[in-house]
Amino acid sequence: MRVDPVEDLPGRVRRVLNFLQAKDIPYQLRRFDEPAHHASQASVLLGCQLGAVVKSLVFASEDQDEIYLLLISGANRVDLEHLKTTLGVRLTPANPDVVLEKTGYPVGSVPPFGFENAFPVVIDADLMDIPFLWASAGEPSALVQIRSKDLPLLTGGRIQPIH
Repeated sequence: MRVDPVEDLPGRVRRVLNFLQAKDIPYQLRRFDEPAHHASQASVLLGCQLGAVVKSLVFASEDQDEIYLLLISGANRVDLEHLKTTLGVRLTPANPDVVLEKTGYPVGSVPPFGFENAFPVVIDADLMDIPFLWASAGEPSALVQIRSKDLPLLTGGRIQPIH
């Protein structure tokens, strides 16, 4: 684990931390020398349960015109048929170029909050059962811990079962 002065952090990480600070949300940042491209890698690096890692998955409508951010427990998988029933739209994984264009972050580094653009956010109900969550802080080797109760406030997201 590394500890870097805020001014030495990459711009995407500073953007996430500035968002949290502006909302007066307590957080803990951890940076690692190796990246965590998957929830299982983050869980091992952090020494936490897999379910406490938030996967920020970007899905799009079939025409890739509208995106949805799905915040999923690292222990869960998305049931797209269930989401189609509850959201009323068929979703497919967003193209990596669309993810970068719409969120400002590349696939594997998308944080759950702090975007310039607004889009629908769905929060896995299972995340609300875990007091503290870890999520991407804007790059694969930076993870931020927040309280689960702050996630809906930070995202404006809708809490629902995703499976």
